[in-house]
Amino acid sequence: MVTPAELFRLALLRHHQPWNWSFQFVALWLFGLTLLLHSYLLLAATFIMLGTGFFQLHLSQNLENRWFSFVERGIEWEKNWIAAPWGLYKWWRFLFVFIVAGVLVWALWTWDYAVLGLMVGFAYLIKVMVENKANGIEP
Repeated sequence: MVTPAELFRLALLRHHQPWNWSFQFVALWLFGLTLLLHSYLLLAATFIMLGTGFFQLHLSQNLENRWFSFVERGIEWEKNWIAAPWGLYKWWRFLFVFIVAGVLVWALWTWDYAVLGLMVGFAYLIKVMVENKANGIEP
């Protein structure tokens, strides 16, 4: 008999493989497109892609390109996030992302392009701010 904890551990282990992470990342983008287009067919494709990410995929692992270097960084960031203790900073970031994700889902569902444009603009400003700090430029 398999316990839910064992299933969760197995799903997390498979999720941390590059191809599985890629399938689930694409499913996340498909879900956004589903909300924008209100399409049940895309919703089904999203669930299929998400579910595929939990299977044992016997695909090549030694791929060297930009996509899989991005995937490796994403997996490493995710592992570090899971390993970090739940302090005030981690709760703050979790709540911020939860609220932003909720606003994004609402904006996609209602086709509110002004909110979507503002979110893209703020995301780009945050990217520029992080790059400036990495290069030693303080605001």
